[in-house]
Amino acid sequence: MRDRFFRARLITPISQVLWMISGVFCVFMMYNILTVFIHLTDRISTNGEILSYIDVPGTERIHPKIRFSDAKGNIYEFVDANGATVPLYLIGTIVQVDYNPKNPRIAEMTTLYYRWGSTIGLFFLVMIFWVLGSRFTYKVHA
Repeated sequence: MRDRFFRARLITPISQVLWMISGVFCVFMMYNILTVFIHLTDRISTNGEILSYIDVPGTERIHPKIRFSDAKGNIYEFVDANGATVPLYLIGTIVQVDYNPKNPRIAEMTTLYYRWGSTIGLFFLVMIFWVLGSRFTYKVHA
């Protein structure tokens, strides 16, 4: 009986805290999704070609140098801001590029990881804490 009393008094608040943590992560995830969509509203997607990799001093990362053409046929080159420790693509690989039509020099390579990686991570955190909260509630009522 004493064990049942403590379980009823402790597990309900614990499950509520876990659900609140899940809710906080859910809010961050929704905010992240909105910021990505707002960022993409003024962008146009096209294909670009990886020309080479540039060593950025002091970062130990290499950044791809990419060439693309805009809707008018003008050719632009840029070094992507997202670098890696090893080349992610072969030179000559065609990748998706998002650029600002008002200033095509503002461009970025589109990858699933850099665009949606944090959202996917937050989704898994939401699910983990939600399931933990549900399991605690289930243990009390079982």
